[in-house]
Amino acid sequence: MSERERTRGRRVVAWMYAGSVVIAGVFGYVLGVIVYGNGGGPSGPLADGPQPQYGSVGPITFQLNGPNLAVFGMVAVGLMLGIGLAGIIYVSNRENIA
Repeated sequence: MSERERTRGRRVVAWMYAGSVVIAGVFGYVLGVIVYGNGGGPSGPLADGPQPQYGSVGPITFQLNGPNLAVFGMVAVGLMLGIGLAGIIYVSNRENIA
């Protein structure tokens, strides 16, 4: 495999990774707007009363709305795919050494 083909493959994987993270953000935003309402307080089908609802991941607590769910989706997918991608890159580099 030539260096040019290897570079193209890495570029494709990087674009797929970035695209997945962006799509997760878009889906998180749309889900937040549809389910929890847009902007001025909860108004979606899962909203309970006039007060905002909160979600938590470990010690981090955030209001359930479109932008926050978009950030959460992007971070979650970015970390999950990033850890796997880092492992693949590490193994690939080690394989080329041997």
